[in-house]
Amino acid sequence: MTTGWPTALVSLGPAVSTFVGHPRSSARSAVFLAVAAAGAAALYVTDPGITSLVVGGWSVLGGAFSLALTMRTARDFAGQTNDLGSVRARRQQLAKELGELKRVGAQTEREHKETLALYGLIKGLANAMKWADVKPTLESAVDQYLGVADYALYIADPKNREGFRLLTARRLDGSPGASWATLERCLQERGLAAGEAHRLDAPEKAVTAPVLENGELVGYFYARAPHKADLDALLSKAQSFASEISFAFRRLRLFQEVENLSQIDGLTGVYRRGDFDTRLEREAVRAKTFKTTFGLMLLDIDHFKGLNDRYGHPFGDQVLKRVGEILNTSVYDTDFVARYGGEEFVVLLPRAQPEGAARKAEMIRMAIEAEKFQLGFETVRVTVSIGIAHFPRDAGTPEELVAEADAAMYEAKSRGRNQVVDSWAIRHSS
Repeated sequence: MTTGWPTALVSLGPAVSTFVGHPRSSARSAVFLAVAAAGAAALYVTDPGITSLVVGGWSVLGGAFSLALTMRTARDFAGQTNDLGSVRARRQQLAKELGELKRVGAQTEREHKETLALYGLIKGLANAMKWADVKPTLESAVDQYLGVADYALYIADPKNREGFRLLTARRLDGSPGASWATLERCLQERGLAAGEAHRLDAPEKAVTAPVLENGELVGYFYARAPHKADLDALLSKAQSFASEISFAFRRLRLFQEVENLSQIDGLTGVYRRGDFDTRLEREAVRAKTFKTTFGLMLLDIDHFKGLNDRYGHPFGDQVLKRVGEILNTSVYDTDFVARYGGEEFVVLLPRAQPEGAARKAEMIRMAIEAEKFQLGFETVRVTVSIGIAHFPRDAGTPEELVAEADAAMYEAKSRGRNQVVDSWAIRHSS
């Protein structure tokens, strides 16, 4: 029997092959199988016998088994690797699909909120009767539907010298959309028509959309674009918004016109006495609450009865109408002009100071004096006497204030007519 290190070395071949090749290196197992076979052959050649044959066979069979085991393990591992890759790929695909679903869900939710905002807008506008009623509804719709925080909404106003007045505005200090005058100038400088929607890139990124009703410009919307906003998408939504509110703007204007007709004196074009009384009470409450002042101007057409007697009532009506027009064009939008009775008119001047009220009264007196009334070949001129009183300087109640202004007006008449007298001057004259 052959013994010694050659035999031991050959007998270790399967173990070494398994150790080196397992679990996946079948190439190493094959190499060691070849080495084991060569060793077995060399062992048998150098020492023929049953022991060399058994040891050599064991070495070759063990190496072959190790190779087979390693190849099977390699195949299983490769299959598991492929399965794991498939699982990872599927997981990535599912994550991508989940992300897309979330995006679509967020988009759907956003569109749902926008639809609800438009529905709320339409419902709110349908029930509104005054501009003050629609303002909160419009602001909420702009926030929820358009998603902009810096905007302005204008409405057509025939009484406004500029043609439009601001209904609501948010955070537009220093922006061309902060006032209608600057916005209109911005459009004109760029050759853009106010009756069309536009996207602006300068002086700031913004969109504009006219509010049209049967081709008539009844309002205007301006919005500063949020950072990184899609201007084209924002412009499209602004146009939709303007289209949805156009019917309400037209209806509210009609309501306002009807209301104004019921409040306006048909001959002179100024407010009626009853509306003046209501406005005077409110102004007195406001002045007491906020510790402010206001002025009252009462004027009477001099020798009006004589004009009627000499030239007839149609001429008297012509004079009354023209005086009303002069008064309306001579005061601020915040002032209030009314026909007090017959040939008397009254002007309410919120927050007016005595010096400013006196200058305005003198300007009105001179404008009426300069007016020429043509009656055939004769030119007729008229004058007015004006009395002024201030709250709370001259009176503590509306009734006392009217009485003070009336007394000042009659003082003007007693001094020769065609002049302005302040109630304060009467009480402090020497």
